Amino acid sequence: MGPLPLFNYPAWVIGLFYGLLGIIAGIMGAKYTYCIVVATHQVMGLKYSKIYEIILTGIAVSALGVGILTAFHVVPYVDAYYFMPGAGWYTLLGSFIFGFGIMLGNGCMFGMLWKSGVGYVVNWFEIIGMIIGTMIFAYPIFDGLKLGKWWNTNEFFSIANGNPVNFIPYNFGSFSGFALLIGIIFAFVILLPALWMRKNRKEFEERNKGALYQSPYFIGTIFGLIMIGSFIFAAGHFFNYLGVTTPIGLFSEYLLRPFGINLASKGDPNWFSTVPVISAFTFFILMVILGAFIYASYTGTFDIKLPSRTTNRVAEIVIAFIGGIILAIGARMAQGCSVGGFWSGLTGLSIFGLIFTVGFIPGTIAGYYAYVNLSSWAASLKRNSNNITTNNKGSYSKTLVNLIFGILFGLLLIGIAFELPSLNSNAALIIKSSVLVQYQSVLLGWGIFSILVSFLIVSIRKFVLRR
Repeated sequence: MGPLPLFNYPAWVIGLFYGLLGIIAGIMGAKYTYCIVVATHQVMGLKYSKIYEIILTGIAVSALGVGILTAFHVVPYVDAYYFMPGAGWYTLLGSFIFGFGIMLGNGCMFGMLWKSGVGYVVNWFEIIGMIIGTMIFAYPIFDGLKLGKWWNTNEFFSIANGNPVNFIPYNFGSFSGFALLIGIIFAFVILLPALWMRKNRKEFEERNKGALYQSPYFIGTIFGLIMIGSFIFAAGHFFNYLGVTTPIGLFSEYLLRPFGINLASKGDPNWFSTVPVISAFTFFILMVILGAFIYASYTGTFDIKLPSRTTNRVAEIVIAFIGGIILAIGARMAQGCSVGGFWSGLTGLSIFGLIFTVGFIPGTIAGYYAYVNLSSWAASLKRNSNNITTNNKGSYSKTLVNLIFGILFGLLLIGIAFELPSLNSNAALIIKSSVLVQYQSVLLGWGIFSILVSFLIVSIRKFVLRR
C-alpha cells in the first residue's frame, strides 16, 4: 500500500510551513539551549539534567502523539512508516559514530543550527566539517559499503526503508489499539530516565519552584507538539517527522555548483544522486538558524562567539571541524541524526529509532570523554596569541555585526534560490518545474525577510538604547 496524504497543498505552503516551524524551533532552541551535547555535558559533568529532561519529554510527547493519532486513524498506519528509514548494522554503527562526532563538534544537529544562529564560531566550522564529511561519505563510503543496496534490502539484520515491519505496532496485528499501547509504553520508558534525573536536579536547584512555563516538562511538551505538527502536516507526502542532516549535506552542492562541479550528476552512483536538491527540511534548517538569530539579536545576546580565552582557540575550532566530518559520515550511514534518528525514530515507534538509540547514547558518552581529553590538550597548547583580546563591543559595533550577519544570511538564501534551476536541471532526481518555482519563490521571500527583520531589530534596539 502506498502513502495516503491527509492534505493537498501547493509547494509554497510547504516552504512557508516548515520555515515558520523552523523559526519557532530556532527561537525556542536558543532560549532554552536545547542541545544533546550541552545536555550530555551537564549530566556527565554536573549531574544537572534540565535540558535532557526537556529533550526526553519532547520525544515522549511526540511518541505518545503518534500512537494516539494512528490508533484513532487520524493518520493512517502506512503514513507512519512509509518514509521511515530502514534499520540494520549500518544504523547501529552509524549512530555510534554520529554520537561520537557531535560531542567533538560541540553541537548536535539541532544545536549546531541554533548555535550558529547566535554566533558560535565553532559551530560554523562544525557545519563546514559536516559539508566535507558528507562529500567523503558520498563517494568512497556509500559505494564501498553498498549502502544503497543495504538500505533497500530485507536481509539478516537489515530492514529496508519503508518496510511496515519497522513500525512496531504493525507487528502486533490489525487492531489499532496496539498503536496506542506501544505509544504509551514508549512515552513511559522514555520519561523514566528524565524523572530519575529530576531528583538530582531538584537537589541542585535547592527545590526552588519556578513558573509552569519554566518547567522542562512544559517546554519539552512544546517541542513534542512541533514534531506532531510535522507528522500531521506531511503525512503521506514525504518523511513526516523532522530531518536535518540531508539538507545541510546538500550545501556541498550549493557551494560547488558555481565552480562548475556537479555532485548529483545523472549516471554517477553516489549519495548525492539519491536525493533532490531541495526539500521541505531545507526551509526548516535555514529558518532554525534565522529564528535563533532573531532571538539573540532581539535579546542583545548575538555576537561573534570565539572559544574561551583560556584555551587554544584554533585547536578548539579544529576539534569541532573534525567532529563535523565524523558526525556527517555517521549520520549518512545511519540515515538519521539526533533529530531524524533519535527523536524522529522513537517518535515513529520504530525499530529504526530503537537501534539508533542503542548506538547513539554510547557514542555520545564515548565522545564526551574524548572531547574532555582533547579540550584539555587544547588548553595546554595555549599560546600568547590566545591572550589577544578584543575590545568590548559597544552597542553600535554589536548592532553592526547583527546587521551584517542578517544581510549576509538573507543573501545566502537568495543565492541558493537563484541557483536551484541549474542544480535541478543536472540532478539525478528532478523536481517538477512547477514545484521548484514555488520553492524558489518562498526561499527568495525568506531571504528578503531575513534582511528586513535584521534592519527592523537593529532599529528597535537603537531606539530602546537611546531611551
